Amino acid sequence: MTVRVVAPASTANLGPGFDTAAAALELWNEVTVEEGTGVEIEGEGADELPRDATHLTLRAFAVFAPAERYRFSFVNRVPLERGLGSSAAAIALGLVAGATVAGSSTRPGDLLAAGVPIEGHADNLAAALYGGVCFAMKRNGTIHAARIAADMPVAAILAVPQSRTHTGQSRTTLPATVTHADAAHNAASAALLGAAIAGGDAALLRDAFDDRLHEQYRAPNAPLLKTLRTDAPEGTVGVTLSGSGPSVVVWAERARADAVAREIEAKVPENTTVLPLRVAQEGAHTT
Repeated sequence: MTVRVVAPASTANLGPGFDTAAAALELWNEVTVEEGTGVEIEGEGADELPRDATHLTLRAFAVFAPAERYRFSFVNRVPLERGLGSSAAAIALGLVAGATVAGSSTRPGDLLAAGVPIEGHADNLAAALYGGVCFAMKRNGTIHAARIAADMPVAAILAVPQSRTHTGQSRTTLPATVTHADAAHNAASAALLGAAIAGGDAALLRDAFDDRLHEQYRAPNAPLLKTLRTDAPEGTVGVTLSGSGPSVVVWAERARADAVAREIEAKVPENTTVLPLRVAQEGAHTT
């Protein structure tokens, strides 16, 4: 039996949707699983990712089927530790592949519940499994997730630096408490964010991209955020940190997306990769 699965990158938080909102992106990792043994990796992380049972895909696969009976061949395109959901993509690959081999449910909600204990949080993983734009949260031990839209009302242009950010370390920069004013501001912004995305309203989205919970604390380790906000190209609707960074997303009016991408390339350091990426309509799936 041979199973091939693909899973998308993702950008989490979308500004004020801290640990809740994420969008899947058209940048895909893939794995082919067949009877045998061993792990082969091509592309991103080929010289550093583990080739044993500690690999995130194998850990997720093992939730449903014994990984030691199978050979895993990866083609990775999502950069590691850049805020593009590489770990969520890896886990999504394993969940879909393992459930398929075992004949278990491959419904996104079922897989999300199985995968959150490995990932630790649901935002990127929800987007990687459902596709589109998702909101997710954990309440009373239960994961609640919804795909609120198939697309964003604006175009996504990512600026990806060579530097890295480890999500766990990035969280140590966040304060244990925030003021009531900042909490209220983020609640309002997140509500507007969801309404703007679900309603396809780019004008409302412009006002919703305003965070006070995490971006200001992570900004020192993500200098592109200040660079692209200080002198944003005409046609920019908003600029958000992608996950914990250091990558940044410039959200642009669709009609000006190409021009915005060109201006970004002229503004960022030479070792920065500029990637215009569509929202992935589909989450992790077999092909």
